[in-house]
Formats: sequence, structure tokens, C-alpha cells
Amino acid sequence: MKKLTILALITSIATATFAQFEGVLTYDCTIKNKTLTTLYEAKSRVLVEAKIYPMKAGIANIKDAKEQDPILFDFEKKKATRVGARHHEVVTSDLVPVTNDHNDRAKEEDIAVTLVGPEKIDAWSCQHFTIKIRNTDVDLWITKDLGASSVIILSQFDYYPAGSILYDKLKAAGGDGIVVRSKQGDVIVNLTSAQVKTVPPSYFEIPGLKP
Repeated sequence: MKKLTILALITSIATATFAQFEGVLTYDCTIKNKTLTTLYEAKSRVLVEAKIYPMKAGIANIKDAKEQDPILFDFEKKKATRVGARHHEVVTSDLVPVTNDHNDRAKEEDIAVTLVGPEKIDAWSCQHFTIKIRNTDVDLWITKDLGASSVIILSQFDYYPAGSILYDKLKAAGGDGIVVRSKQGDVIVNLTSAQVKTVPPSYFEIPGLKP
């Protein structure tokens, strides 16, 4: 009976570790400006919001923040929706990567994932990966401490949803977790907050878009 109890405990911990993350992830990227990116995650949907704050004397100017168009990834419908706040535009496409360059069109042969090994980033136990997409090189640190995210944030404005080639290659290499840090040249994105919670369904409602 004692052996069965221990086995059940180990199974429970393993299940919790690799469960789908539900909650809020916040990322910081500060170079000339500060970019704060927030991922609101439910079981089948992820909302990505980002704000850019100009820096003055090393301090972010909250008043002059510029909001980027929010993006909703819907994994049940296999759609990505971008909401243009300024012009009230709603653009829906297939569930593909959303990037700041042309790497969203990369094919399988264009993407290489290499596992470097385990490393500690702050309190997180991570696996360090190097990613090469055509001529783009990125270092990525991923933890399984919180479960698995449905979106990989590869750089400041680069998002790869579950089902994309990069996401699947990372998963196959053992990178099915949550990004703690990404480094692409001088651009470093850090996970600053992780809240495990239920995100209200209202967060995923798109204005002007029928359910």
C-alpha cells in the first residue's frame, strides 16, 4: 500500500508539472524603450497584449505608453485574430506564427533546435536551447516548473503558437514548457511574473467578432 501511495504521489507531481498552464505570464524587454508583454492563458485560448513605454533617465514613462494590437490565439477554432484598436479592425487568419519579420513563413528545413542543457534562471529550473531560423539566432530558456504554455515568445514581438513548426520542434526536443528568457542579439526578454489562476472568459471576447 505504501508503494502504491508513493507511486500515486509521483504520478500526481508529474501530471501537475506537465499540465497545461492556465493564468497570466508577464514579460519585460528593456532596451531603448521598455516593452511589457502579457499572456493570458486558458485551456484553448491565449490573449497576447503588449505595451511600449518610452524611457526617460532610465525610468519608463507610463503616461506615454503605446498599446500594440492585441492578438488572440484560439486553438479550438485554429485561428489567430488581431484587433486593430485605432481603426477598429478585426483580422482573423489561420493559426500561424505572428512575428516582427518574415520568419513566420519559415519551413521545417529552415528551423533548427539544439538542446544546450540545464541551467538555472532566478528561481526557475530551465533547459537552455539554441534556435536558428534562417539567419536568425536565438537563445531560449524554458522551464517546466509551471506546466506548458500554448505560445512560445521567441523575441520582443515574435509569437509561435502550439502546432507551429518551431513549437513542435521545441516540444520534441523537450522544450514543452514556459519561456523564462529569450536572447536575440541585444534583445533580451525576461519572465517577470507568473500567476496561476483562472482567466475570466471576457478576456477572450473580440469586439465585433461573433462567437
